[in-house]
Amino acid sequence: MRRVIYVDSGPVSDGHIPRPDLPADVVEIDLPPLDEMDAMGASLDGLDDNARQRFQDWALPHPAGTLREPIPLRDPRRNDTPATMICCSITSDTVRQLAAAGSDMFAPVAQLNHVTFVDLPTGHWPMWSRPIDLADAISAAARD
Repeated sequence: MRRVIYVDSGPVSDGHIPRPDLPADVVEIDLPPLDEMDAMGASLDGLDDNARQRFQDWALPHPAGTLREPIPLRDPRRNDTPATMICCSITSDTVRQLAAAGSDMFAPVAQLNHVTFVDLPTGHWPMWSRPIDLADAISAAARD
């Protein structure tokens, strides 16, 4: 069976543009310093000094074009594909509440017809903070 697995993320709306403010001349975006990310609200919970250093050392730039272009989603059958949302920096209860309230960022979650929620409390990067637990959650979801 097929399944979509979201890790501390979720579906977007048709036509969503992640960074519409990104200038056309920007080709790549480097990982900002972690203290800046923390100040912007990107959850770094669970990352010890060693994990923070590895994260910074191994980070690669993100292609800017993928953030400037609209994401076209034209086939509503996507909402019938079973999905698992592994919730890390925001609890599944909060995600459900925001989706039900029609929050721009979470409204597409309410359109998923077969979604399972898994809470894995940590920050936005569980692959650094709880890699074994994340692997176990993905493996369990893939077997569903």
